[in-house]
Amino acid sequence: MTNNRALAFWAIGTLCIFFGILIGGNIEPEVLGASTISIVLSYIISFILIMIGGMFWITTAVVHVEEY
Repeated sequence: MTNNRALAFWAIGTLCIFFGILIGGNIEPEVLGASTISIVLSYIISFILIMIGGMFWITTAVVHVEEY
């Protein structure tokens, strides 16, 4: 994997984690109109985005270690 691809994976992982934390941190169950399904769906989307971001970071770290 080239250095540019590793930087792209790192940036994509950062964005995924950022948006996952942004969604997860703004969930308020007591907001008018929030249903149980929408709250659970928000938690699931947040968790998935954080996991995808982590996979991108782990991939970048493994490739970096293998190159050096």
